[in-house]
Amino acid sequence: MSWLNVPQKKLVKVVLSVFTLILILHFLTTGSSKPNQIQHNFKRKSLVQRERQDAVRREFLHAWTGYQDHAWMADVLMPLSGGRREQFCGWSATLVDALDTLIIMGLDEEFQEALNATLTIDFADSIGHCNVNLFESTIRYLGGLMAAYDLSNDARILPKLVQLGDMLHLAFNTSNGMPCTMCNLATKDAVIESSENAALADVGSLYLEFARLSQVTGDEKYMHTIDVLSEVFARSQNDSSIPGLWPENLSPRVVDGPQSYDFARKSSRYALGAMSDSAYEYLVKAHLFMGKTRHVYGSMWELASRQIKQYLLFRAFIPGANDTDIIFPGIATRDLGVRETLLETRTEHLACFAGGMFAMAARIFDNPDDFYIGEQITNGCVWAYQKSPTGIMPETLTLLPCSTDDGQQCEWSDEYWTVQSNRSENCMNGNCQYHRFPPGFLQVKDPSYKLRPEAIESVFIMWRMTGDEYWREVGWEMFENIIEHTRSPFGHAALMSTMEVYQRDTYERGLMVRKVLARQMDDMESFWFAETLKYFYLLFSEPSLISLDEWVLNTEAHPFRLTEGIRGF
Repeated sequence: MSWLNVPQKKLVKVVLSVFTLILILHFLTTGSSKPNQIQHNFKRKSLVQRERQDAVRREFLHAWTGYQDHAWMADVLMPLSGGRREQFCGWSATLVDALDTLIIMGLDEEFQEALNATLTIDFADSIGHCNVNLFESTIRYLGGLMAAYDLSNDARILPKLVQLGDMLHLAFNTSNGMPCTMCNLATKDAVIESSENAALADVGSLYLEFARLSQVTGDEKYMHTIDVLSEVFARSQNDSSIPGLWPENLSPRVVDGPQSYDFARKSSRYALGAMSDSAYEYLVKAHLFMGKTRHVYGSMWELASRQIKQYLLFRAFIPGANDTDIIFPGIATRDLGVRETLLETRTEHLACFAGGMFAMAARIFDNPDDFYIGEQITNGCVWAYQKSPTGIMPETLTLLPCSTDDGQQCEWSDEYWTVQSNRSENCMNGNCQYHRFPPGFLQVKDPSYKLRPEAIESVFIMWRMTGDEYWREVGWEMFENIIEHTRSPFGHAALMSTMEVYQRDTYERGLMVRKVLARQMDDMESFWFAETLKYFYLLFSEPSLISLDEWVLNTEAHPFRLTEGIRGF
């Protein structure tokens, strides 16, 4: 039939029908909204909280000046004495770890000075008499240099990246491709042995840095190495006593041997805190970083997350939880061949990162229920901050689990708490010690605060994903308490105990003032600059600064640029 013979009105109808069909197809393929994103759709042009942002920058500069004046190019400044301490081969850990924070805070002169000093570091100079910590060197040094390069585009950094990356890559020069996690890397062509015993995090948290190094250099050898590593983790995921999870300790040396299955059977303890934490974090972030080309990380996360929710999370008998849903990560133990799993209701500050991890995973893997899990974990860490005598969460604390496992928060009872908490104390002849901790804190075996970032990390992610100002208020309260107790003559000091305070004389604006404060330790880890203060600063910054839709932050909070077409979300 010729179109010339079709009546005009009918032709118009046909054309309109075709046009409508095209619009429908376009809607179905592209959707009516913007592409999926991790961050909240912030509509206000500026959300900077300038006074709070400036307060964070002032504290950074206070500690940075102390480092410049008293410990320049040392690994660590001792903030009480003004001394210096070497920690990781003497490669100026604080200097390198702080590079990208200097850029993010707009401290351009300080960054240029720090970068010029960094470029003089000879990573090969001390390696002959130093065992390299592969994990710490990768996340702090390689990650710090990579983020500085991604943010500044300074071509001078690239040769340093390659020098360090090639040196650390020697740790994989083993018979089975599994790394030596603490070894001498002085001889370039030497074949070394894989570690016989390694923490889960030390082996399972190397993907992002080497993947990004491969991207910026075009050298596939780094990517090949982590492909081998990720495949080992994938095929061993069901070998452990809790299939789907890996224990705190692994056996890299047995991989590809007659007892290869023992790789994931070195230990029977499972956790999200020390020794394990970032191995699970990197499943989510590695999928975000390169999930279009490598599906293994997403597959591992989907299995691991189900088991984490089943075996590692618990509700606790604490006051105030009825107003805010709260869960905590614990420590599970199960021997091979045994069905029963024992859960130790001890949680760690290190495990507070899991709130942000689950929240991001909820968006990336389209599982809204996991966002609620992340929110509840973050609520638990906020509760531990708010209820401690200093307003700061201790390194570890043990909680009383709810007696019923119905998924609901148990009701608080002063009488029940008194009976149960006294049972946890040393009782002689029926006389129990007075329970010295606030209600809800059953035991605190390690009351210290090491300037850790994990709680504010999750608070920051909750803010960026929800836009709820509540999280900024919570974060500001945390910041004020931390600075109040940690500020010292040359920087900020770790605390001996967050659970006890004493009268202490301190200088404030040139005057001696007596305050009730926690006791300090002469220690200030480099992650104070790289993570803790950075997260506080970003919490009060414009949401577009290091957007979670454009960057992925490694476990040391160093941002790497995401690549369209490769990223998994």
